Amino acid sequence: MLTSVKKAGNRIILRINENITDMKSGEEFKETLTSLYSQGEREIVLDFGSVNVISSHGIGKILMFYKRLKEAGGQMYVAPLNPNIREIFEALMLDRLIPEIKL
Repeated sequence: MLTSVKKAGNRIILRINENITDMKSGEEFKETLTSLYSQGEREIVLDFGSVNVISSHGIGKILMFYKRLKEAGGQMYVAPLNPNIREIFEALMLDRLIPEIKL
């Protein structure tokens, strides 16, 4: 299963369990984010602890939902990033948009 969801107070922790490297995993990731947004969730923490690679199929979805959450007064966070994912976030300057928090 690509993702698992856990509620923590007002936040949803979305744990991504597999690399997002193709259209299929990107669409599954998008469907999960869409579902959470449709349920009224506005604070989402992305936990990439088990992920080593995320391609444009995942990055595009993150940016799309970051914008959607911001417009709705919400916020997206990332759980502490492993070195591989941190490098991608820093290269794309996502670390300046999406705060990193401890779980």
